[in-house]
Amino acid sequence: MRKSKIKIGSIVKWVIAILLLIMQIYPLLYVIISSFKSLDDFRKLPAYALPSSLYLGNYITVFTKSHMPTYFKNSIIVLLGVLIPLLLFALMAGFMLSKVQFKGKKFLLNYFLLGLMLPMQVALIPLFTIFNKLGLINSYVAIILPQIAFSLSYSIQLFYSFSKFFPEEMLEAAIIDGCSPIGCFFKMIIPMSRNSIITVATMQAVFCWNEYINAYTFTRSTDMKTVTLGLNDYVGSMGLTDWGATFAAIAVTVIPVFIFYFFSSKKMLEGMSAGAVKG
Repeated sequence: MRKSKIKIGSIVKWVIAILLLIMQIYPLLYVIISSFKSLDDFRKLPAYALPSSLYLGNYITVFTKSHMPTYFKNSIIVLLGVLIPLLLFALMAGFMLSKVQFKGKKFLLNYFLLGLMLPMQVALIPLFTIFNKLGLINSYVAIILPQIAFSLSYSIQLFYSFSKFFPEEMLEAAIIDGCSPIGCFFKMIIPMSRNSIITVATMQAVFCWNEYINAYTFTRSTDMKTVTLGLNDYVGSMGLTDWGATFAAIAVTVIPVFIFYFFSSKKMLEGMSAGAVKG
């Protein structure tokens, strides 16, 4: 009786796992398959059918007859502009809050915790007013600064939990040997925090690459659009859509995220596991 219950339970688990896997993989496969369909395939074949031939015209359209290369350039500039200062400031702040004893430390830590409760959307109108008066609308600064500000709290909390169990004996030994605090940070803390840095960088990079509302609010011209905004270009007058080019644009937008996550997932999981065990 017990064996039959175990078998039924394992079967149910496998069925649920397979269903979840299909639900996650099918949309991506559908987008990639549809990106190779010609206009005649969309008219004559069922939506779930394979393309009649490997049609590359949609990708040629995306890269030669649209502004997608410009959108990619803008997204990469925004991504680097967000990640570099965010990781540097968050790692410094997280390590300082975990290791340096000073008056008001608990208040400062709670202050950053409050930042987790404030979504970016509630500050869009005030930020737009401020940036408009400063003449920063339709610039990289207007897109980058809010993302850094609203990602700091989360990143600092992650680096704080990672840095809290960093061995203090190593820091004391380095300082006794004549290494300055800044030298300790760049020569010891950053190299030894590689997994945690990759973890935060991967999570924030995905959020930044897929960000839409912030870029939509603070940009006006085509030259400043990011890849997520650029997908709107394939919706024509009266809602007419070039589905082949649309699916190709979605594919080239999503694939960099998968590639980045594929190469960083191992280090990311190690960083998350280290923070969970030590924290």
